[in-house]
Amino acid sequence: MLTENKFSKYLMYAIGEIILVVIGILIALQVSNWNTQRINANSEQIILQDLNSELERNISSLEYIIEEHQKSLDAAIEIRNLIQDPVKLEKKSEEYLVSVLNTMNYNWTYDPKLGILNSSINSGKMDLIQNKEIRYMLSSIQESIVDANESTEEIGDMRNNFYWPVIASKREVTDFESLNFKSKETFRNPEFIWWNTFMIAVREEGLEEENELLMFLKNLNKMMISELEN
Repeated sequence: MLTENKFSKYLMYAIGEIILVVIGILIALQVSNWNTQRINANSEQIILQDLNSELERNISSLEYIIEEHQKSLDAAIEIRNLIQDPVKLEKKSEEYLVSVLNTMNYNWTYDPKLGILNSSINSGKMDLIQNKEIRYMLSSIQESIVDANESTEEIGDMRNNFYWPVIASKREVTDFESLNFKSKETFRNPEFIWWNTFMIAVREEGLEEENELLMFLKNLNKMMISELEN
């Protein structure tokens, strides 16, 4: 009986020790999880700050391009009005016509800086961003940029393959720095009229796509700021 009593006490002691060890392990794991979560949360904030700074710079660049392309569209519409009103066209100076023509032909390609975004994707740091919608939007930025640049590329291709060889080739070189351009005659040219119609149609479409991209980027910017403030 004494032996059985000692064994029972030893067994209870052993069970108690095991329970204490298990509790200690669980506490250590929980502390480790808390530390990991804290480190990940801090890393997420740093990544979001860096990505948002890059995003805001790219938003500013896009706003500038939209402004320039709007000037291009306004100039194209002004040229169309002059084409449709020969009397008004005759009253305009060559300097004015050359200026409005050059403005119509503005064609900026949106080329944002995405170094931080690409680095975050390639390094797997994007997984630290807990908001799935933000993560998805960041991953789809490049695809959205390609869509927004389609009209700009279309104008660039047509300018190289049609405008320069067919229309601009009629300019007369007067010296090595400038071109003498008889704008009023060109504005009556059927090929130039087609070019003007093309520019208006494609530029309107392009501005719509660029403004959609701008709205997308600004919404993403707001969401990231909200995450940083939480």
